Amino acid sequence: MRNPNHSEGKVNDQEIVDRSVYLACSLLSIIILAVDFITPLGVASGVPYIVVVLMSLKSPEKYFTLIVAVVCTVFVGIGYLGSPPSLSPTYQVIANRGLSIFAIWITALLALIQKVKMDELHRERINHLQSIKELELQEEKLKVLKATMRTVQDIMGNFLNNLQYFKARINKNKTLSPEEINQLNVLIHDASLWLNKMGNTEEVREKKMAGDMIGIDLEYEQVRSNDDTIAK
Repeated sequence: MRNPNHSEGKVNDQEIVDRSVYLACSLLSIIILAVDFITPLGVASGVPYIVVVLMSLKSPEKYFTLIVAVVCTVFVGIGYLGSPPSLSPTYQVIANRGLSIFAIWITALLALIQKVKMDELHRERINHLQSIKELELQEEKLKVLKATMRTVQDIMGNFLNNLQYFKARINKNKTLSPEEINQLNVLIHDASLWLNKMGNTEEVREKKMAGDMIGIDLEYEQVRSNDDTIAK
């Protein structure tokens, strides 16, 4: 049965992870932007935003990495506007900023592709484990079914074998004595008792039977020993 508290615990843990990732990405982005503001133009100050993009992959949200890449791109532009001037040529400054943006998006796209592949592998692994579990469950059901049929076979086999005794007595004497009739009633009651017990059993306990076959332990021999052996 599903435990609601366990499910709520998983949700809370996931929310804590999400918040920590959001907070870490936000703080790191602001720190990089602040450093960019005091770094002269011409320095590739936008490259550290790649760390923020990679950090965003810890979030299970599919589009969070893209959002982070967009925000980092905007921060690269803001950094360009807010950084102190330098002696570097304008084309070099723009080229550095462009390379930073290019690196951010290449990292984001490659990371997302890798994440999609990892998610697919994870789903395949879960499906494989589920298939194995279902196969094991089917094998266990088949095993229980075989044990059940062997136990029924054992009960009815003993019953039919003992009936042969009474059949021989009837063929010989044309009737049964009161004692034999009583033994026959006990035999019928005994077989009915074990069949009912088998149908009402709540625990399947295995036991070895003749020929190393596995059956269900119903304490058949122990209880049956309390009655007289009919065939003797």
